[in-house]
Amino acid sequence: MAAKTISLVLAGAWACAAAFGLDEEEFYHTYDGFELPAEVVMPEEEVHPSLWFSEQEIWAISQKRSGDEVSRAYWEAVLNSEYVLAQLPPIPRLEDEKQVVHKYYGTLTQVAAYNAFLYQVSNDDKKQAYLEKAVEALKRGYAGPLYQLDPIVKGSAVDEIYQGVWAQNFAAAYDWVQPALSAEDDALIRGHLVEHARYMYENLWSWASSPHNHLSKPAWGLGSTALCLSDHPEAKAWLERAVAASNANTRYFFSGDGIYREGSHYYIFSMINFLPFLYHYENTSGYNAFGPFQPAFEWPVLTRNGKGWMPNFEDSFIRPYPSQLVAKAYRYAPTRLHTEAPLSEVLQWNFRNTDYEAFDKSEERSGFNYTGASWDYPKALVEYLCYEPSIAATAPDVAPVQFLGSGQSVFRSDWKSGDPKSRTLIFQGVAEADNHEHYDHLSFVLHAENQMMSSDAGYTRKSYGEPMRKEWYLTAEAHNVVLANGEAPVDVAANLAPLSRSQLMSPFFSSEIKQAPYAAGGSHQRLVAMLEGDRFAILDLVELPEPGRMEIVMHGGRASLDRGEELMAWTYQDDDYGPAAGLRQWFWGKGFKTKELAGELTYIKGDYAAFPYVKHEKQGANGLGLTLLDPVAKSEVGVDYAYERKSDTTIVVRNSEGSEWIAANATRARIGEGGWESDALFTFVRSGTEGRLRAAAVEATYLRVGEGVEFEFNGPVTMATETSRNGVYFYFSTSVPLQGIARCGGKVYRLDLSDSGLVVFR
Repeated sequence: MAAKTISLVLAGAWACAAAFGLDEEEFYHTYDGFELPAEVVMPEEEVHPSLWFSEQEIWAISQKRSGDEVSRAYWEAVLNSEYVLAQLPPIPRLEDEKQVVHKYYGTLTQVAAYNAFLYQVSNDDKKQAYLEKAVEALKRGYAGPLYQLDPIVKGSAVDEIYQGVWAQNFAAAYDWVQPALSAEDDALIRGHLVEHARYMYENLWSWASSPHNHLSKPAWGLGSTALCLSDHPEAKAWLERAVAASNANTRYFFSGDGIYREGSHYYIFSMINFLPFLYHYENTSGYNAFGPFQPAFEWPVLTRNGKGWMPNFEDSFIRPYPSQLVAKAYRYAPTRLHTEAPLSEVLQWNFRNTDYEAFDKSEERSGFNYTGASWDYPKALVEYLCYEPSIAATAPDVAPVQFLGSGQSVFRSDWKSGDPKSRTLIFQGVAEADNHEHYDHLSFVLHAENQMMSSDAGYTRKSYGEPMRKEWYLTAEAHNVVLANGEAPVDVAANLAPLSRSQLMSPFFSSEIKQAPYAAGGSHQRLVAMLEGDRFAILDLVELPEPGRMEIVMHGGRASLDRGEELMAWTYQDDDYGPAAGLRQWFWGKGFKTKELAGELTYIKGDYAAFPYVKHEKQGANGLGLTLLDPVAKSEVGVDYAYERKSDTTIVVRNSEGSEWIAANATRARIGEGGWESDALFTFVRSGTEGRLRAAAVEATYLRVGEGVEFEFNGPVTMATETSRNGVYFYFSTSVPLQGIARCGGKVYRLDLSDSGLVVFR
C-alpha cells in the first residue's frame, strides 16, 4: 500500500511540476514555507484527559463559563447545542444519498464530543446522561459505509477532508470519557479509533495529488488520534506520517511570512484542523508546536480590512479570523505586530474588533457558518475550549502599511476598526500554488467607508463543483487585473512571486511597484500609491513584443455604475457588508476605450449576484493607464479632475481646485507644470495651507517642488517630501546606494542614500 501511495503522489506532483520544467522535489521544496521537526515528540505516557486539558485543569475550564460576556455566550452555545443528549441518527446504508452519509458521521462524532466534554466539566444531574450519550456514540465507531466508499471521488460523502475533523472529534471524546469506561467499552472504542487511524495512515499519501488541504486535514486528524492513543505501538509511526504530511503542506502552501496560498477560505478550513492538532501536540507532549506556525497566525491580522475580514483572493469567500481561538497559545510570544505587547494581546484585539454581523446573518439564512465545515466541526465547543477572557486586547502599533516578502502588500490608512475613514487596499502578487489558484496577479481589492468597494469576484456561487466556478469565477476577467490578449500575468518561475520594488512608507504617501510577465511575452508593471491615507492611484504600464489587445479590468463590487468619459461613479446601498457609500473612480489613458459589462461576485457562500464592471481596452504594443480611486461617504461629492496632458507615454492631471497634480511618465524625461518638475514614473504634488507642500516621486532622479525645494540623484529614488514651518521632511527608498544633492531654503546638502529612511532639513 505504501509503495502504491508514493507512486500516486509522485505522478500527480510530476504533472504539476512538468509545466515548469521541474521535478517533484524541486517543485514542492523550493517555496519558503515552514515545518515542524520531522523527529516527533511523543507523550511520556498516555494520560486521559490530556488533549485539550488535564485533570488538574477541569475546574478552571468549567469556571471559565462566567469569565465575561463572550465566554458566557460560548458556554450557552455548548449547552444548547443540537448535539447535546441528541438521539443518534440511524446508521446509513451504502446506497443512501451523499448528504445523508456525510451528515451522519458529522452528527455522530459531534454528539460524542459535546457530551463527553459536558461529562468532564459538569456536576449536575445530567452528568451521567452526558457520559452515556458520548459512550453510545463512540461505541458506534465508523459503522456504516465509510470504509466502502472512495473518499477521493469528487463530492464523496466521506471525503478525507471531513474525516480529519471526525477523527479529532472522536479522539477528543474518547480522551474525555476514557477514565470512566469499562474495560470492555474501552477496548471496543479504542479498536474503532485504531482501525480508522490505520486506514488514514495507509491511504494518506494517495488521497491528494499535491500537498494541499486534502492531504493536510486528514493528517492533522491522524496526528490527534496518535497523540490520544500514544501507548499504542503504532502511534509514533502515525504521528511521524501526520507530521510529514503536515510539513509537505506548510512548506509549499504557506509562505514564510504566513500567507496561505489556497486563499482565506481554505486557510480557515485548514485551521479548524491544525489548531486542535497544535494544542493536542503541546498539551500531551510538551512540545510547543505553535512556534513554527506563528507567521500563519499573524498573517490574517496583517492583511485584515477595517472590519477585520480576510480578503477573497484565490478560491475564497471573505472570512473573519477567529483569532481568539489561538491567543492563549502566544501569551509570551514577541510579534512583528507590536513593539512590546505579546502576540496573544494583538490576537485578542483582532477578535474584539472583527465584525461578525454579515457572517451571522448568512448563517441564519443558510444554516452554514464561515468554517466551511458546518456539518462536521464542533464550532461552539472549540470556541469555549480556546477562548481565554483574561487576555488583554492591544492594537498593533507597527506601521499600518505592510509589504510582505511573499508578495502581498497592504496599503492601510490606520489600525482603527469600524471607522468609515479608514482605508485598506490589498495588492496581490503572491506566487501561485497548484490548487485553488486564480488568475489574479497584480490585482487589488479596496475596503473604505466601511464598505467593500473594488472587489474580487470571489470563489464561486455556493460550492466547488459548480460549472459557474470555471465559467466565470476562475477566469482572469473576474479580477482587477490587466490582460494581454485575454491572458493575465503569470509567475516569473515556479514559486517565485512577481517582482516588487520601490516600496515607500511615509505619513502621507506610500507606494510600491509590482511587475509580472505574460506567458506569451511582454510584461505588466502596476504601481499602487496611497495618497494622504485617503485615495489611491493605480498606474499600469504594459509592454508587449508585438501589437495586441490590452484590457484593464476594474470591478466596483456590489454597486450600481454611472459611467462617464473619465469618471466611473460606483454607488453602494446599505447592505450586509456595509453602509451606503460611493467610489469615484477616474481613468485616464490615451487610446483606451471603456466598455461596461456585468459579472457575478460572491462575498459569502450563496449570496451571489451580477454587478457591473468595466474594461479599458486598447490595441497596441504599449499602454499607459492611470486610475484614481476616491472613496466617499453617501453625502460626499468628491473632487473633480481634468487632463492637463495626455500622450501614449505621459499623463498629467490636476484637481479642479488646482491644489493637486498627479502624473504618469513612461519616458522618464523631465516633465512639469509650473510649480513642480520631475522625471519620475509617477509624481504626486499637493499644496496645502500655511505654505505646506507635499510631493512624492516614484523612481525619480530629479524632483523640484515650489520655489526652493529640489532633489537630484545619480540613480532612481522613490521619495516623498513635505515642507512646513519646521523644515523639509524627506522620506526615501532605494534598492542600491546612491548619491545626490538637496537644495532647501537656499542651502545645498550632499546626500548618501541607502535602503530607506528620513532626513529632515531645517
